Amino acid sequence: MDEYKAVAAILKAFYDFGDWERHEIIQPRTLKWKSLSKDEQELLAWFPDHLTSLSQCIASNELFMRELASKVAADWGNSEDSSKWGNSVGSDLDKVRSTMLQFTREWSELGAKEREICYGRITQELESMYPEVEERQRVKILVPGCGLGRLVVELVKRGFQTQGNEFSYHMLLASNFILNHTFVANNYQIFPFIHRFSHNKKRNLQLAPVFIPDYNPGDISFLQRDYPDIPVADLMSMTAGSFVDLYGPPNLVHSDIYTADDEASQFRALNKGTWDVVVTTFFLDTASNVIEYLKSIHHCLKPHGYWINFGPLLWHYENDENVRTRVRTENGMQVESVEPLKGLELTRDDLIQLITDIGFIFLKHESEISSRYCGDERELGGWEYKCEYWLCQKA
Repeated sequence: MDEYKAVAAILKAFYDFGDWERHEIIQPRTLKWKSLSKDEQELLAWFPDHLTSLSQCIASNELFMRELASKVAADWGNSEDSSKWGNSVGSDLDKVRSTMLQFTREWSELGAKEREICYGRITQELESMYPEVEERQRVKILVPGCGLGRLVVELVKRGFQTQGNEFSYHMLLASNFILNHTFVANNYQIFPFIHRFSHNKKRNLQLAPVFIPDYNPGDISFLQRDYPDIPVADLMSMTAGSFVDLYGPPNLVHSDIYTADDEASQFRALNKGTWDVVVTTFFLDTASNVIEYLKSIHHCLKPHGYWINFGPLLWHYENDENVRTRVRTENGMQVESVEPLKGLELTRDDLIQLITDIGFIFLKHESEISSRYCGDERELGGWEYKCEYWLCQKA
């Protein structure tokens, strides 16, 4: 029931997104326009037309998001009647905004350069490691934090048996839609940049549509045309839940992301030493305690299995004032403790030493690779990461 309610709340956020955009974008700018003197308004005569254009973009986003919510609701066992989904909240609505940018990164032509820097480097590595296409169906790859599933699709397209894992319901619902309810390339248009009012060169760039998906996920079936012995339909799978809860070792401290749930415990046991390769992208720094991530990667890899990583060290919890409860067993007694989410933000050198101490051997390592994330090269500003790339082997 808790999961049902959680999913319903996210569905409602997708469904209500258009109204939220009008409140966030149109309402304050309309009030600002009305507050200007007549002389000031004459200097910005184009402003009302721009608000009209923004409203049209919002209407298009609203149609897309409502179709997404309506179609995936039944897949998740929810009513298709949006009035039964409860109320949306601001934090969930803002994550829908971020999901639009994630669509752009993973599933549009505009995101191709970002994907090539990250996914391209990884797929080339794996193709080099496993050059025989027909043999790749026996190579099991796990992708924690797989987002909207594009990297999973890229690996399956190349013949690898790949499982994506994702914790965010926003990502899970959106990837469900893109993977199971789109049947032709560039079938939908969204307007992800209308929320960005800084660093714009021209108004028409802010209003520019993005077409998704640039690759039809169903086209992975073409692989079987060229390699009839590869069971393409069996190569891809997805799991929903915390990475450490589903793939971690049996001795981690219980918390909100590592539970004593029987099904999770059984799943963890089944995944011990199961995977040939674990691939992480922009994932490690999402950890409150990176040791849990590293132990989980080590636990689920086969002996001498490989770990490929790409991403920055932008520790997500660095400024988070929230806490979590952990339960550890000491002398046969359960001891509960409250700990801050922030506080374990390691330097690169310390992280590399920790990875070695956990039981990995570095085979390749590149530092300070420039990459954006959900960026737009046409804007005047933007953040660029210096990313780390490595190929490790389980010792």
